[in-house]
Amino acid sequence: MINSIHVLQLQSVGNIRDLGGFQAGNGKQLKYGKIFRSAHLHHLSETDQITLQALGVNKVIDFRGVEEQKNEPDKPMSDTEYFLFPVFFSTRIPVINEKFIKDMLHNKDSLIELLFRQKEQMQEVYRDFVLEESARKAYHEFFQILLESNKPKDTVLFHCTAGKDRTGFAAALFLRCMGVDMDCIINDYLLTNEYLKKRIEETIVKFQSLHIDEAIIQETKKYFLAQESHLKLSFQTISDHYGDFQTYLKKIGIDENATAKLFDIYTE
Repeated sequence: MINSIHVLQLQSVGNIRDLGGFQAGNGKQLKYGKIFRSAHLHHLSETDQITLQALGVNKVIDFRGVEEQKNEPDKPMSDTEYFLFPVFFSTRIPVINEKFIKDMLHNKDSLIELLFRQKEQMQEVYRDFVLEESARKAYHEFFQILLESNKPKDTVLFHCTAGKDRTGFAAALFLRCMGVDMDCIINDYLLTNEYLKKRIEETIVKFQSLHIDEAIIQETKKYFLAQESHLKLSFQTISDHYGDFQTYLKKIGIDENATAKLFDIYTE
């Protein structure tokens, strides 16, 4: 069960929430204020920086690729460690920002091609979260930081660009490792759509101005959102290639001892 989902309302950081409050597999509850997920921190305001520091955030993990990090670097906070763990080396997931929209509106053929490929592309991405070496390395390093954050004042925030796919999978891995019920994990994953909904609706209106077939737009619109089927595909890929989740965890360096330590650090 989810006792409460702590969604933070920050002006300059989107899609941010506390992963505390979930019922863990050891009968305890995940601690509040220990681990957060979000979108990028490029526009972090001074006010929101104060809020994050008051919450104790002192470690920030960035799953974006090098080019994404370079174009929109996180605003630095004092007394905070930053870790760059690119899940993919190239840009695999469209970043729906002003530049993306402008480029697409000036190249209708590229936009139509993107819309046609979106379903296939996102399925490939969610498989590669499990299969690609760079992704396994990034999620291994993610768990290592979680294991090292064992002091009472250590608080981790992890993010990608929108906090949807790379971050969504990382959150699902952590919660599943903690024995959280899969339905609760999916519910948390889909909360991202509340953050993305307005932006995507605005983008769709701009696409419609190009008089692209409405059926194409509506069919592909959902692939800009978090899809339950995508997350399930990742976990099915784990089953297909590793047999079970525990074997996959060991592949990325999380054995029974590491799991026990994570329970000690993140549950109460």
